[in-house]
Amino acid sequence: MNTLDGIIDTVSAVHPILPLLMLMKSHGKLVMVGAPEKPVELPVFPLLMGKHRTIISYA
Repeated sequence: MNTLDGIIDTVSAVHPILPLLMLMKSHGKLVMVGAPEKPVELPVFPLLMGKHRTIISYA
């Protein structure tokens, strides 16, 4: 756990984000480029405590 500097998530289906955050180092970047049909729920506390950056693009 906590071994990745960043993750590019290209999954367009609704899926849990927390397992991805647990794989990243502190100050890691999660880039989401999929466009799910339903809103994505981001777990705020792990984002703040892990000092992760989330970048979302639905273009």
